[in-house]
Amino acid sequence: MASSTVIVQAADLLLQTLRVRGELGAGELRRRWAAVSVAGLAELVEYEGCALWLYRRLKELRLLDAAPLDFVNWLVAGARYLAAHNLRVYAQCDVIVKLLNSYGVPHVLLKGAARRQALDLYPYADARATGDVDVLLPQDLARPTWERLRAAGFEVANDAPWYDSYFHLPPLWNDWGVKVELHTSTALELLPAEAWRRMSDAARVIQRAAGETRIPAATELFWHALTHAVQERTEGFRIRFLQDAAVVWASGEEIDWGEIVARLESGELRDVAVARRWLRAAASLSGIDTPDERLGELPALDLCHLLRWRVLVFRVVGDVWANRPVWGLDPVSRSRRLLIEEGTRSALGLPLTPPPAGATRLTRAGRYLAAGAARLCYQSWQMIRPA
Repeated sequence: MASSTVIVQAADLLLQTLRVRGELGAGELRRRWAAVSVAGLAELVEYEGCALWLYRRLKELRLLDAAPLDFVNWLVAGARYLAAHNLRVYAQCDVIVKLLNSYGVPHVLLKGAARRQALDLYPYADARATGDVDVLLPQDLARPTWERLRAAGFEVANDAPWYDSYFHLPPLWNDWGVKVELHTSTALELLPAEAWRRMSDAARVIQRAAGETRIPAATELFWHALTHAVQERTEGFRIRFLQDAAVVWASGEEIDWGEIVARLESGELRDVAVARRWLRAAASLSGIDTPDERLGELPALDLCHLLRWRVLVFRVVGDVWANRPVWGLDPVSRSRRLLIEEGTRSALGLPLTPPPAGATRLTRAGRYLAAGAARLCYQSWQMIRPA
């Protein structure tokens, strides 16, 4: 039972520390960090993609000396690596903005590129890994601009056929190895003209050394974070996805909740039930106790409960299966992934993880059996877990 109490403390403390509108002061957080066991916490932080955010919070609250030394050393190294990686992405973004301005092409930065430009509005908006440079263009200008970038020295990074029907052109990159994606829309279900209207009409103009650029208004940043996460299904319930909306929500910048509700009710999203549970989780991460009444009663989803399950998986599965490869595969990775997946799916009210398309009958049976066993582990833990 003492071990279970430690697990709860570690998961709760991570969430309490990350919240921008946290309810605990630095003194209480210090006391808890000094007492917590961090077994499994490094793996959880890495999985959730929140190492850079956690490092910044601990540094700004002057708590780095309070946490266990080995964990802090790991966190500092990881945060510095991510920050260095992001700097290369942001430098690529400056290159693209300068080129687009020289071409006279109107554009709106998306995702990490936009978050970087809005730190004065949304604290910690850039405090996670950014993989590439995403930029939205009017549909009729996207292909000609793509060709001009190729003439400027960019090469096709991945010429997979499925990009022909996707909402951005095949990614480009140069010697820096940072991909650039020219978007014509922000979602498969959204027509390019409507995507451009939404993102550009109320966009905020930003002046930078590379020239003028634009980023989406708070409402569109929030909605894009939601739609992107819902497309990822259960993966979207990791902190790195929730963070994109949580920092906007916690900032106090005006969000048009009437518009958000209208889009939820319009059928634009394939799974509104999952979207509304995601909003509940994002509110929890923000520290928003009472979401706007126009959202109605959001379905219950205990984000801290999910984090507790995940840190337990990282502790127990690692202890039991470490260094026991099977047929060249890593059972730690596979087992953990399935247990986390089924815990999340169960919390969302989703059925068992389906087998891959085209799987044989035997493979399908095996996959359903494994998913069922993982679901049973999660549900058994629910019955015995501490309050």
